[in-house]
Amino acid sequence: MNKPILCIGTYADNPYHIEKIGRNVFCVEELCYCLVHNAFLIDEECFVQDLFEWIEKECSLVKLADELRSMAAKRCSLAALVGTLLDYVGYNTRKEIDKTEEILRENAGMDIYRKKLARADFLMKSGRYNMAFREYEFLLANMPEMDRNMRAGIEHNEGVMYARLFLFDKAKDMFIKAYEDGGNRESYIQYLMAVRMELSDKDYVSYIAENQDAYEASLEIEKRLNAAEELYGASGDNITMRALSVYKAEGNMHEYYAQVGEMTEKLKADYRGLVKETAAVIR
Repeated sequence: MNKPILCIGTYADNPYHIEKIGRNVFCVEELCYCLVHNAFLIDEECFVQDLFEWIEKECSLVKLADELRSMAAKRCSLAALVGTLLDYVGYNTRKEIDKTEEILRENAGMDIYRKKLARADFLMKSGRYNMAFREYEFLLANMPEMDRNMRAGIEHNEGVMYARLFLFDKAKDMFIKAYEDGGNRESYIQYLMAVRMELSDKDYVSYIAENQDAYEASLEIEKRLNAAEELYGASGDNITMRALSVYKAEGNMHEYYAQVGEMTEKLKADYRGLVKETAAVIR
């Protein structure tokens, strides 16, 4: 059994909005959770007087707010401020706190462009594509003396996000740009994969036949698709689908409809999230 956590302070009537993360928090424990799980997004702009006032008035933690104000006035590091908050609240493990402080110390030594790149990569891995696109586009438009490999890396990542949003036309454009800038074979393979997903089987075969350079890469794609199909065969989703077939065949309709209902609700939630993200990216 996990050790119970004793919450401190009060639950806020008015939430605090962490703009860098895009989240509202209603108690100091929620604040700590967001800081730890979004450490790459945190900077000095997050620890301002408005936050200290919210901690004091909404969470009734006067001593903590005063300590943070004093540290901020002495220009203590962001890592020290966050560490003090996390230690005082006691919500997170020692390992989580140390890791968060380490990330913040490392980020402090980066220039603004390196920070934005680290944030964009973190946002992409977290599935927050709209925010990641904004960071990547800022870098492509504003970062001075960007080398071709860095540009290619950003273009490749944007291609990955477009593909995950099923925007294969945009994905292939970014992958081919990445390949032209960086010469990375993986970018070309992903470009060809996006072409395969966009075209019908007949048109794709014609495309491969007309492009000699694409033939070898197409073999790698088919190899990966076969491997993915085997993985899906052993996946939980596939096992669930097979179980549904058994329930239906045996006339166990109660269990059948219960499982179908759970899957439908999950698919609806995933779809709503995907549509929201796609609409934000297209805008």
